[in-house]
Amino acid sequence: MINLMYLVLTAMLALNITREVLEAFRTINNSIEQSNSSIDSKNESIYKAFEVAAQKESSKDRVKPYADKALEIKAESDKFFSYLGTWKDSVIDRSGGYVDNNGVKELKSMEDIDAATRLFVEEKKGDIIKSKLQEYVDFLLARIDDPAERESLKKQLPIQIKDPPKSEDNPSGSWTYGTFHNIPVVATITMFSKFQNDVRNSESIVLENLYKHIDDNTVVFDALEAIAVPKTSYALEGQEMEAKVMLVAYNKSYNPNMGPNVKVENGIGTMKFKASGAGLKTVNGQITREVNGEQKSYPYNFQYMVGSAGASLQLDKMNVMYIGVPNPITLSASGYNIEDVKLSMPGADLQADGKGKYIVNVSKAGTLDWSITGVRGTSSSSIAAGKIRVKNIPPPTAKIAGKFQGMIPTSTAKAQQGVFAELENFDFDTKFTVTKFRFVWIRKIGDAVPIEVVGNRFNGDCQRAIDQSRPGDKWLIENVFAVGPDKVVRPINSVSLTLN
Repeated sequence: MINLMYLVLTAMLALNITREVLEAFRTINNSIEQSNSSIDSKNESIYKAFEVAAQKESSKDRVKPYADKALEIKAESDKFFSYLGTWKDSVIDRSGGYVDNNGVKELKSMEDIDAATRLFVEEKKGDIIKSKLQEYVDFLLARIDDPAERESLKKQLPIQIKDPPKSEDNPSGSWTYGTFHNIPVVATITMFSKFQNDVRNSESIVLENLYKHIDDNTVVFDALEAIAVPKTSYALEGQEMEAKVMLVAYNKSYNPNMGPNVKVENGIGTMKFKASGAGLKTVNGQITREVNGEQKSYPYNFQYMVGSAGASLQLDKMNVMYIGVPNPITLSASGYNIEDVKLSMPGADLQADGKGKYIVNVSKAGTLDWSITGVRGTSSSSIAAGKIRVKNIPPPTAKIAGKFQGMIPTSTAKAQQGVFAELENFDFDTKFTVTKFRFVWIRKIGDAVPIEVVGNRFNGDCQRAIDQSRPGDKWLIENVFAVGPDKVVRPINSVSLTLN
């Protein structure tokens, strides 16, 4: 990574460090800082899992040694993360600090290539950074008891301190020289953000290793949690991503189903895929296992940031658009001011909702083409394009008193006023209304009485049947139709309840 950054920076110098290149580095830095927040959240969930397990009487004794190590790692990682942040402040101060640009705080001299050279190369502060990075790696590995496992983790950690090859410009092959010599301030800040990102990911890898050992001596599980851990949470477009997916408190001899794209060995799943489309991405999935003859599912998700020079479109709620609801989207771009980026989406109604944000309303299922155009001066060019799937809103579930089948107390059933449609586990705020249904009163002794109803409320005939219903009778609600915000009247499920 350092060699790659060095080559990029050398090319920048050859181009006399254009404003667009500097802005691209600032965009990449912002992306890395966002991914740092994402990995922070994931790590906090692991710490929480340690805390919960350590409080249980059945597991606290075997959890304590690992939980204590986890707390040590948290304290040292937070401390080192902040330490790296102070070096950002130092190089900014050396370059003149910040200026106020119409109320926006900006670097005074983000193109300054002398500040980092003086501070880290000439004053040898870079050697200190190198030493501290290695000390942090040694600290993490010291928390792993098994030598073979420690050596394996050492190769997996994102922090890899290696001197670059000797060259005419860097005859000694110095890591400090190759990392900090003649790089502008904005690139130096990005480098330290990358170091911070490596710290959080290294922290995560070691925490995952500690947590998996909690149940080494037991096969009785009293708590389960699904965790997805990406090896890196930042990637360039086209780079292969790798993530570890595991069911915490697992048995190494048991390989649960983790999804069609996950290879599972020894209880741990490995997911590989190509990163595509700039911006923050979320991967969702679920782990399924059999418990007492029933299939239990445990959802998981993780986020990663994809950076590229250009622009991208991000759906803020789901990976498709739905008819009848406002679909929020966000544009991101590097090398352009967001005000100079325009979105085109034929067949859709676009409403601006802030800088780079739109609310999209669609009316036809299928696919929509979209394109993003960047404007510089009097010229414009297409910088991104793609397709988005458009779907009808999924059907809701008809219910009475929150149930669509099974037993229901007679008193509860008689207190209901009608049939209601609920759409569960959907990111948008949507409401459905039942337009008609057939109410069939099936008496325990006697004939079935069908009643046609328009609307969602029980009519007079229904109410008389309800008043006469007794325990053991059944209510069957069939031929149910409902309408939602997409204005499509659709048939939905039947309701079958037995009064008790």
